[in-house]
Amino acid sequence: MTNKNCEAASRWNRLSTLLAAIFMFFLLSACRTGDYGTLERDRDLDNMFLNYEVLPDHHYYVTGGYDWPNAILAIHRDYELDNPGDLWVAFPNMNSGQMRKWIDTIAPEQNYRFSGKYYAAYILDLNGKKVGAWYATEPQTTVKFFEGNKIQVYTPDLIPENHLHKGFRLRTGI
Repeated sequence: MTNKNCEAASRWNRLSTLLAAIFMFFLLSACRTGDYGTLERDRDLDNMFLNYEVLPDHHYYVTGGYDWPNAILAIHRDYELDNPGDLWVAFPNMNSGQMRKWIDTIAPEQNYRFSGKYYAAYILDLNGKKVGAWYATEPQTTVKFFEGNKIQVYTPDLIPENHLHKGFRLRTGI
């Protein structure tokens, strides 16, 4: 192969790599739907849940079962929950009595205050502003923000478990 052919092949490789990178950028940009928020763990928030305190100006939701939720979600009233599939169940008129019922039934066979089974975190927007609260079996989730102050919060992953008496658990699967 001559030097001229090698230079042409090299230019073609660089050009095709650049075009492929530009194509991938536009492809990934087109797939992006919404901006992502974050969770920030907070011990004081954890204590608020354990003391049955209700955040003022927040709408409350649960998922995973009304009597035994695997997540409690509080969204500030300035935001609207985007809830495809109705996976979150709204609970209007939230009060400390209802919070007590949920917290006390989450894990009656163990001391839930020290079990490490539930995680409390503030939901932060792109600028770090607190827009809600998360209390769930998972320490993290996906939070998306959309136009019009709409927010979408993914539910925790469910791990199938068979609960036995005396607080023991048997996980299904291998």
